[in-house]
Parts: sequence; C-alpha cells; structure tokens
Amino acid sequence: MSFKKELQEKIEKYTSNRDFQIAVGITEDVEFEFLAQGEYNVNFLLKDGEDKFVMRINLGSQMDLKDQIGYEFHALEQLAPSGVTPRPYYLDNTKADLPYGMLVMEYLSGRSLKYQYDLKSAAEVFAKIHELDISEDTILIKEENPLTAIWNECNGLLEQYLHSNLADKEIKDFLIEMKEYLFTKKDKEKEIMDLLPLSIVNTEVNSGNFIINESDNKAYLVDWEKPLITSPLQDLSHFMVPTTTLWKTDFIFNQGEEEEFLHHYINARNIKISYQKLFSALDLFNLFSAMRGISWSAMAWVEYQKPGRLIKNEDTFRTMDNYLRKDFLEMLFPDIN
Repeated sequence: MSFKKELQEKIEKYTSNRDFQIAVGITEDVEFEFLAQGEYNVNFLLKDGEDKFVMRINLGSQMDLKDQIGYEFHALEQLAPSGVTPRPYYLDNTKADLPYGMLVMEYLSGRSLKYQYDLKSAAEVFAKIHELDISEDTILIKEENPLTAIWNECNGLLEQYLHSNLADKEIKDFLIEMKEYLFTKKDKEKEIMDLLPLSIVNTEVNSGNFIINESDNKAYLVDWEKPLITSPLQDLSHFMVPTTTLWKTDFIFNQGEEEEFLHHYINARNIKISYQKLFSALDLFNLFSAMRGISWSAMAWVEYQKPGRLIKNEDTFRTMDNYLRKDFLEMLFPDIN
C-alpha cells in the first residue's frame, strides 16, 4: 500500500471520531480529499456542506523541533489579528490516534500569487504581518543575527552534498567558495539590523504560499512551518531572490519591479526609511537568501535519491537540479570566480 493511501485510511478513521467532529464543529457527513503536499507536510481538505477546513499532517521538522505542529499552531494564533493568515481551529500533537502531528485551520480560497500583477497585494500582506505586536508569552524563536544563522544553517545543509558520491565536483568547488565568500560578509548584519523593528517573519515565502482571492479583493499568506521573530528584511529578501521566484514560476525581478514592490511596502507600513537604505540592506541579505535556497536544494537533491523517502515531488527535483548548474550559481553570485 502506498504511503498516501495508508495515510488517507488513517485520516478517514480519525475524522469519523465524534469527539473530533464536535471539537472542530463539523458533522458526521464530513468528507476529505487530498489538497497539496510539501516536503514535510501533507494537506487535506475537509468538506462539510458549505464549510471547508484544511487538515495539515506534519511528517518532519526543518527546525529540529520535537513539536513542529504545535509550534506552527502557536504561530497561527499569534498571526490571527493580522487578518491575512489562516485561523487555527484544532491541534492534536499527541500522535495517539494518528502517527503524526495534526492541526485543522481555516480554508482560504483563491489562486497563487502572480508576481507580474500582485506585488502591491504581497507588500500589503507583509506589512500587516510585520507590524503585529509580538506577544510576551510567544514560543516563537527569536533570531537577532539572521545572516549568521542562515550561514550556519547552510553550512550544515551543504554537508550532505559535499560528502555525497552523487555530487558534481565542479559544483562542489563552487559551493565551497560560496561558503567562504559569505563567511566574510555575515558580520555586516550589525549594520542593517536596526533599520526595522523585529517582526514575526515567515522565512519561506514563495508565490504558492500566497492566496489571492479576486472576488473578495483579499490576499493571504499561508504555510507557517518555519516562522521566526527576526528582521522583516528576511521575508522581503526571500520573496525577491531568484531561488524563490523560479521555484514555481519563470519570473525574475527587474529593477523596476523591485522598486515597485519596496515602495508599496514602505507606504503600507508608513515607516520612515528611504528606499535606498532598504534596497542597500536587501542587497546584502539577498546573498544569504540565495545561499539558503541553494544549500537546501543541494541537501534535498541528495535526499531525494535515497530509498524510502516518504514524499517525492518530481517538479521539485527538476528545479533543484537546475539550481545546481554552474551558470545559475554564477548568476546568483557574480563576485565568485
């Protein structure tokens, strides 16, 4: 029996439990269907008449957390006042009746973000999230040195590729040079950390994580697997770098589009910061965001080829393979020879 089929059977049994139905507010007629999968989660749609919910099943943690799904649920509670994230309804992190952590949250309908048309909507969503007050009792991890943290994370991720017999020697050499080059740059984070107050930051924004509801003229940001409290520069940078925009689309920001997006963000937050200061800070941060995208891809490229992996997405593998090309790496890091 396939993993997905086995999981569906377990969920069918779980959702038939009356205690669960009462807790979520659904009837015995609830139905479910596969919705989407990522690298560490599988999402199912629960349908009860006109009511719809998302059941999110967690299979692993990028952050090495013992309670990954609980961390995400707490983040959604903290984010709810923004009005642009899914409302959380139910958490089961006991793994008693399901072998994985699970939460139920609001279903938000719409399409994925289109960079060419939705930059203002994205900027406004970021602004609403980044200006939220941070609860004193938050369990979200605080990161005051994000460039150093990203470099350390990438150093660990790259180990699998650098020690793999599957890896290309020329690409290995480039990635080693990338590490050494950015090691000399990470201490510059002190110069940019005071530009904007710390915020709740998604850290993994891409076009597929935005929901654009054209009929209601609303936009949302979903998939809060790895939030941190850190500089909002991290979200802005991750949103704009080619390793993100090319993940699901064929879009790369040009100068005019960068200016449009950042001006929309400054206006939406009504903050006193010049465009040039923001752009200059992001110029540095973008190198580390690109390093993160490449390092994760290198790690996952090796992982994907190991037997017994639970989730395999062929489109994702092709994208990772394209990212590990010399010409693409040279485009991201032109100062590395």
